[in-house]
Amino acid sequence: MINKYTRIFKTISLTVTLAISLITNGADNSTDNISIVPKPYEITTLKTSPFKLTKKTRICYSSMTAKAPAELLAQYLNLSTVSYPSLKSSSKRVKNLILLTNKVKTKNLGKEGYELTVSPNKITIAAPQIAGLIYGVQTMRQLVPVQALISNTKKHSFLPIPAVKIVDKPHYPWRGMMLDVSRYFFKKEFILKYIDIMAMHKMNVLHWHLVDDAGWRIEIKKYPKLTKVGAFRGKGDQRYGGFYTQAEIKEIVKYAAKRNVQIMPEIELPAHVLSAIVSYPNLCCTGKQMEMPVKHFISKDIYCVGKESTWIFLKNVLSEVCKLFPFEYIHIGGDEAKYNRWKKCPDCQKKMKELGLKSEHQLQGWITCRVEDFLQKKGKKIIGWDEILGTGISNKAGIMTWHRANTAAKGAKRGNKVVMSLTSNAYFDTPESSHPDEPPAATWIPPISLKKAYSWDPLPKGLNGDAVKNILGASGCIWADQFLFHPNELADKKGEGTKRSEQYVEYLSLPRMAALAEVTWTPESERNWDDFSRRMNTMFTRYSIAGYNFRMPMPKLKIKRNSDGSFDVTATTSIIGATIHYTTDGSLPTPASKELKGTVRVQNINMLRVRAVSFDKKVMSLATTNEIDVPRKLRKYGKIIGQWKRGELAEKNEKEFIFDATGKINKNGKYTITFVYTRGKSGINIFGVEVIKNGRSVVAKDIHTGSTGKKSRGNKYEVSINDYETGASFKIRARLSCEIGNNSNGFVFIK
Repeated sequence: MINKYTRIFKTISLTVTLAISLITNGADNSTDNISIVPKPYEITTLKTSPFKLTKKTRICYSSMTAKAPAELLAQYLNLSTVSYPSLKSSSKRVKNLILLTNKVKTKNLGKEGYELTVSPNKITIAAPQIAGLIYGVQTMRQLVPVQALISNTKKHSFLPIPAVKIVDKPHYPWRGMMLDVSRYFFKKEFILKYIDIMAMHKMNVLHWHLVDDAGWRIEIKKYPKLTKVGAFRGKGDQRYGGFYTQAEIKEIVKYAAKRNVQIMPEIELPAHVLSAIVSYPNLCCTGKQMEMPVKHFISKDIYCVGKESTWIFLKNVLSEVCKLFPFEYIHIGGDEAKYNRWKKCPDCQKKMKELGLKSEHQLQGWITCRVEDFLQKKGKKIIGWDEILGTGISNKAGIMTWHRANTAAKGAKRGNKVVMSLTSNAYFDTPESSHPDEPPAATWIPPISLKKAYSWDPLPKGLNGDAVKNILGASGCIWADQFLFHPNELADKKGEGTKRSEQYVEYLSLPRMAALAEVTWTPESERNWDDFSRRMNTMFTRYSIAGYNFRMPMPKLKIKRNSDGSFDVTATTSIIGATIHYTTDGSLPTPASKELKGTVRVQNINMLRVRAVSFDKKVMSLATTNEIDVPRKLRKYGKIIGQWKRGELAEKNEKEFIFDATGKINKNGKYTITFVYTRGKSGINIFGVEVIKNGRSVVAKDIHTGSTGKKSRGNKYEVSINDYETGASFKIRARLSCEIGNNSNGFVFIK
């Protein structure tokens, strides 16, 4: 593995040698050269020589509790060294030693805290419980100098581990990630890999979204049609799907536990359950046989809770779920329930009358409380999206706040435990930027940059007293509905394996998972964006070493215009081992493109494209490009959704344009779409607009002829949206033509 990179890394050998020399000789005792994510609670450099990790190093454990973490460390170091250290149960007569022990000197480390000390001949990882040992192992993994890992390590007889003392513990007990496998199915092997990614960041709860309209992914022995029917969609060659057997789930749960990751299943109710209803039509109010959806939408068909047979189904399903997952919480969804069917259902209306309920919302509260009572007898607690607050649940239920931030404080004050999954900071199915080359991602909310994912705290402002303890932490979300919106661009192709979809999920998760990890592990007072960014430069390279895909930051450019109209360009990247490549013909650079070293002179700056490339040439950043610059005087028309340029339109020949208004249309109401000419020899004619929802149906339109040029007439189009859904895509379809010739430029806005 190491040898094949020898040629690639000749250019960085001097840097590697210098870095190792500094560490070896103890020349730099500051923490600036140590990059650990999330940031430890306390780290101190020691004025001694580093520990030398060699093939003679032995990993020892002082108890059976420490054995599994010791095995994990040996596995990690096997990926990092020429000859990984062997395990030994006794530390007697071992001169070069890594010891894992439950004997600790530091008090108040809690369930997940640890201390790690590196001296010249010994590394000690100590923690009162196994979770702390596991996290000490993850930190030890990040102490191995990344410069050595990407060079030819056979040139070195050892790997230097800097002399430090670390005392560490998490700030919040809940540090989670949600992975949606309903909209798109990921095989067991990827779930295991995703757990490894979480463990690397000291994340400890995998929220597993197993049930939704688009797929039922968990085997339930008593109801085989749930997976025989509800786990698949489409017909013939287009048939797609999958599920996890109970044996696979047990394997995944066991694998996660060894990395201190608990798995919380989400079994939705009463909405987002079309997959169950298609399997067993008697579960819904109409009893009609329906088909599995191949396009994303939120179904109006939900469980008919007026039927006792539905309750029997829920009890049987949840009984099997409880046996599979040891975690104390089961997520029951509870969001986005539409009551259209209940209002017309004789069974639901009869049940409301029997119970003396005045609204369908109270009926949802009744079934939610019934489920809560049942699970409490099984030794479990429910947690649900913030819609369940106010439905009558007890204060033992958990609340996951996603879109109504005030529910966090409200729930915490009444005694409910709260996990923050805010759309503004933790929905990682959104892109990191508005860059035109970002892969398709959710756009119903604004992009969440790495800095935005980092710059917040789960604790609601103004919350104090005992209620503060009820904020458990935060969880990031990776929803997979984009695979239904953009199957040709994102989904795996037959015969090509599953790498395509998996790399997309990794790209969305990393590096923002690292930001969330530090938000939940490190107190806000100890966090600093610039310091985090510095440490991430090393973390990006660790991702490459581990074989993870990630969104690499674009290089920083400096552009100087010369008197002859040419431009001098320099580009830099702080990522260790990365190189920068460029093209001058507008094409996307690849690792085979020219490397940008020093300064390059270009004639046409608009045709320059520059990308950063990881040390192993497997990951590339987006290319720098000129973003659309909207003049300030035009911003009164709203948000830009597109533009037309010279040469795109012909005189009197109508051409169809599609503009993306997803995220700009974000609720029911009236919207104005305005076409604004900016420059060119000709204006344009507009022949009406249509709003297309989820790529399928026209939900609004305004058909009239307008024009925009040096004078405008009828260039504003008004549409009304009456059936908005969270996560829905909205495209604006328009027909345009040039008035004269083909020289016209302009923008399209929505307000």
